[in-house]
Amino acid sequence: MQWLEQEQVNANELAELIEHLENAKYVGASKAATMLRQQQAEIEALKAELRLIDELVTGKAQEK
Repeated sequence: MQWLEQEQVNANELAELIEHLENAKYVGASKAATMLRQQQAEIEALKAELRLIDELVTGKAQEK
């Protein structure tokens, strides 16, 4: 788990790690992994929405 302290991970990457934990007898980890993936999808949708709002307000597109 030390690598978690050294770099940022998004919810999808964390979900992958959790699924590996489930293979190590952590029952229910796949539910947590699914929830994390749903949250990451929502985060990405909100970021896209904010970019669109910014483009409308400023009149110019920004890079991701």
